[in-house]
Amino acid sequence: MRLVELSPMEFYNYSFNHLYSSFYQTYEYGLFMQEFGFEYNLLGLKDNYGQIVAASLIVINKLDNKKSFGYAPRGFLIDYSNAELLKEFADALKNYYKNKKVVFIKTNPNINIAIYDKYNNRFMYNYNTQLIDCIRKAKYQELKKVKNFEALIPTYSPIINLREFAYNRLDKNVRNKIRKCYRKGLIIEKGGHDDIKEFYPYLKNKTKKSLKYYQMLFQAFKKRKMVDVFLIKVNFEEYLINTKDKYQKALEVNNILNRMMQIKPTEKVFKRKIQSDRELDILKKEVYFATNGLSKGKTKLIAGAIVLKYKNKATIYASGYNFKYRSLNPNDFMYYKLIEYYKYNLDYLDLDGFSGDLSSDNKYKGLNEFKMGFNPEIFEDIGEYDVVLDNKVYKKIAGDGTLAELFYNLKQ
Repeated sequence: MRLVELSPMEFYNYSFNHLYSSFYQTYEYGLFMQEFGFEYNLLGLKDNYGQIVAASLIVINKLDNKKSFGYAPRGFLIDYSNAELLKEFADALKNYYKNKKVVFIKTNPNINIAIYDKYNNRFMYNYNTQLIDCIRKAKYQELKKVKNFEALIPTYSPIINLREFAYNRLDKNVRNKIRKCYRKGLIIEKGGHDDIKEFYPYLKNKTKKSLKYYQMLFQAFKKRKMVDVFLIKVNFEEYLINTKDKYQKALEVNNILNRMMQIKPTEKVFKRKIQSDRELDILKKEVYFATNGLSKGKTKLIAGAIVLKYKNKATIYASGYNFKYRSLNPNDFMYYKLIEYYKYNLDYLDLDGFSGDLSSDNKYKGLNEFKMGFNPEIFEDIGEYDVVLDNKVYKKIAGDGTLAELFYNLKQ
C-alpha cells in the first residue's frame, strides 16, 4: 500500500460515504483552518488496486520554529476494527511527515461508545468499546478521558432524532417557555455573513474566538451550502399588543376575585387572589419592558446561531444570546425553532456539547438540564488519541505542560 495526496474530489467521494465522516473531515474545513495559519493535507492510503482504504484531512501547525504538530479533526476515516490497517496508516503518516518535523498527530474519532440512560442516570456502553483495544494494539497514545469540555471537540453529544421528534416529547417546562415566547413576540429569521457581526458580542461572552473566525467559517462552508445563520429577534410591537391583551383579561379576573373577597372571603378565593395579584404584577412589568423596547425600535436582535450541515445531520456550531433579554427565553425558542426548521429535510440535530459529569454539584448542571429539556439522545465518544512521530520530543512537551497549554489555546 502507498500513502498519496488526494484531490479534493477524491477525498470528497471517499469521505462522504464513510461511516465515520463529519464536516470536520472535509476539504472545506481544511480551507477554513488554512486561514488561521494551518497547512492542510488530504491524504489517502491506497491498496495495490488503487482503492482508498483509509484517508484523513490533517492540518499542521507550528509548535516552535523547528517542530510542528498535526491534527486529524474527528479522526481518521478508516476501519477501526482492523488494528493492522490502523498501524499501517500510522506508519505511512510517520514516513510522510518525517522530514517536516511533525512531532505527533492528534485524532478524536467520530465513534460513539455509549448512550445515556436517563432512567438510571448512567451511560450504557456498546460494542464499539472493542475498537479501543484495536487502537491500543496499533500503538496510538491514548489520552485521559475528560467529562466536561477540556477536549478539542466535546466528548458527549446530545442529538435530536428529527424523524422521531414530537412537540409533546419536550419537557413540560420547555413547552411552557416556548408558548410564552410566541406571546412575547419572538421570531426567527435566516441570516448571512454580515449578520454574524451583529450577534458576535453574544458569542464573545462564551469564547475567545474572534469575529473573523466565525466569518471565515461561513465563507469556507457556504459554497456547498453547508452553513446556515439564524437570528432570533423580539418584535416589541407584537409583544406589547399581546401582553396588554393578557393584562386586561387578567385584570378582569382580578376584579371578580376582589368582589368575591368582599362577599365571601374563603381561603380558596384568598389564594386565587394572591396568585392573580402576582400575575398582574408580572404582566405590568412586561408591559413596561415591551413599551420601553418599542420606544427604541420595533424589533431587536437578541440571539443568533451558526449551524453546519453535513449529510443528514445539522450541528449547532455556535450560538449565543443577549443576557439582558434572558427573561424572554431566547435560547429555548432558538433551539426549538431549529428543530422545527430541520426536521423536514434532515435526520439529526446535534445540540453541541454535554457534560459527562452527572453529579448534582457539577458546574455544568444547568447546561445539561437545558439540553435535556429537548429530550435528546446523548452519546459518549471514544476519546482522543495521539499518533506519536517523535517520541522524545513528545514526552518532553507532555511533561513540561507545553502540550496541555497548546491545546487549551487551540480549543479557545
